Amino acid sequence: MSKDRIKYKKILLKISGEILGQNNEVLSSRILDYIAEQVSSVHELGVKVAVVMGGGNIVRGKEVSWLSPIDADLCGMIGTVINGIALYSVLRKKIDKVYLRSSFEISGFVESFHKLEDRMIYDQGGVILLAGGTGNPLFTTDTAAALRAVELSAQILIKGTKVEGVYSADPEKDKDAKFYQRVSFREAIDKNLEVMDITAFKICRDAKIPICVYNLMKHPLKKIVLGEEVGTIVF
Repeated sequence: MSKDRIKYKKILLKISGEILGQNNEVLSSRILDYIAEQVSSVHELGVKVAVVMGGGNIVRGKEVSWLSPIDADLCGMIGTVINGIALYSVLRKKIDKVYLRSSFEISGFVESFHKLEDRMIYDQGGVILLAGGTGNPLFTTDTAAALRAVELSAQILIKGTKVEGVYSADPEKDKDAKFYQRVSFREAIDKNLEVMDITAFKICRDAKIPICVYNLMKHPLKKIVLGEEVGTIVF
């Protein structure tokens, strides 16, 4: 395949933690294998790939009401590291140069993200798995994805979810929810479309990095990097 056909040669993929489990499993080997195959398929095209891990399959900080918000978010941040280790274990069977980084170091097995060194690894074709969110409570992993996309100069932030894209309301709760194939950052912020938090929208808007929200389990990642219309584009 000609590299001229590739629209996005530098991507950041945000994986929602909720999709990593299945049938009461916190982590599904089948889903992890599928995600690893998706990442490998675009890496083989020469696309630079970084992956930010969510943690919703283990714990969602904002839903743990019996802990303080700070402590709940700390638990969620650790959950993303667990997911990162799991995907790293599967992905390194397919790709030689895979690196696991966290916003905070866990001495002995997870190094902290280094903006200069890891940017060089990314530019040279190494796949970087990014865990730990922003390293601070009260910020979502969506915000972490937006920050890392800017730091790595990604051309697009791709959010892999379990829904088709951006809707006016939760499609699982509102059958009349409107699907947006394309939506501007201004409209997404003004209408408080909740597929990503407003902070993430604003970071990407200011950096002029578009966001693609799509059903990761249904559509090949390769289609997005080739410029096909999949899910919703926020621009």
